[in-house]
Amino acid sequence: MLTATSENGKATELQVQIDDVYACLGLCAGCVLSPDERKGKTPDMPANILELAISRLVEHASAMRPLNRVNVTFAIADHILMGADYMKRIHALGSKIVRAGQPAAMDYSGVFFTTSLVGKPARVIDMLKEVRDSIEEDVPFIPLVVLDGRVVNATKFGTQWREMVLHAKELFGKVDLNTNLSVEACALMSPSELLSFAADNGFDDVTVNWTPTLANASATLSDNKAIANWLIAFDELVRARGDITTGYGQYLDRVVENAIRDRGPDSASGMADYVKALVPETIRKSVEVDHHGNVLAKFEAVGDIPHAPRHGLRPLGHVSEGSINDILAKARPTMLRNVMTQHAKGACLSCDYNAVCAVTGFHVSTGVARMTGRKEAAGQCPHVARPLIEAAYRRAMAQSTAVAATP
Repeated sequence: MLTATSENGKATELQVQIDDVYACLGLCAGCVLSPDERKGKTPDMPANILELAISRLVEHASAMRPLNRVNVTFAIADHILMGADYMKRIHALGSKIVRAGQPAAMDYSGVFFTTSLVGKPARVIDMLKEVRDSIEEDVPFIPLVVLDGRVVNATKFGTQWREMVLHAKELFGKVDLNTNLSVEACALMSPSELLSFAADNGFDDVTVNWTPTLANASATLSDNKAIANWLIAFDELVRARGDITTGYGQYLDRVVENAIRDRGPDSASGMADYVKALVPETIRKSVEVDHHGNVLAKFEAVGDIPHAPRHGLRPLGHVSEGSINDILAKARPTMLRNVMTQHAKGACLSCDYNAVCAVTGFHVSTGVARMTGRKEAAGQCPHVARPLIEAAYRRAMAQSTAVAATP
């Protein structure tokens, strides 16, 4: 199987997420963090665990090189609360991983850090300037700004944000927007309002995170139809506009295109074989390490969603146990069973799209829905994937028809 991120079944890119900071002043209903976790004022990942994680990830990137791109994201919350010195440090550490992978070009590689950009504009801007003036320039350092959808229409908030975002973009060359989707956020922020906000404030990319957990299930899984409709509408607006990007629609397009090419239009048969063929390489090129040093499998779905305890799934292992590849190999059989089991029962068993759904990470959301008592009715998808995958198939069929009709 050839995809945009692999050649001859081998990864051509590496995506790493390091969950080092949980402190945040925001209160997004769809956030994976609990209110207590967000109250912290220091990094959540101990320094010795961070150093060990970096060494394991450098080793992993080196074993995969050369790569087309290497992206390292320090997540989940607001890194500017940790101060300039800490931000300089994580850029230096993340750059080691990027360089180890020998990416073909730095245009699509770099170190990213999450931030809410909440605070006095002058103070935030001064801190960002200090950071930018002190880091090495060969590896980009890019802010991922997290937006609480409930305040997208707040006039004062928008004015403050624009000042900080535009300064950040001038300093770092690029600024991406993240928002955590929930039923409440869908009701308070329309797709067009989010896109207008992104355009007005100079963002280049918008990442929508829809990440149900055992704790936030009531906020993220109580109206799947509304969330699915919101996601489809936002993706369509992004495609029509053309100057801002978002990930989930294009990602599903690639998965569906590959499925049609390799399996024909019927993607339901042989789900287990499809999972075994694709998922091991997916987790090799997409790795998350939590603040304890646990290694998590990370899938794209809508935003990124990992195999983690907050989703009811055990970590793959710990960075102290050996190389990333050894940890992945040891955990692979159990993890594959977890993926396949979710799609071999309930409404998933007879779904036309269960193979595509199974390799994209939606099994995590399925498991959360079932564990929190939101079991699907007969024939009813337990989450938002089916409408999104159907939309991707319609686009693929329309494209195929258009190509066939071209003289």
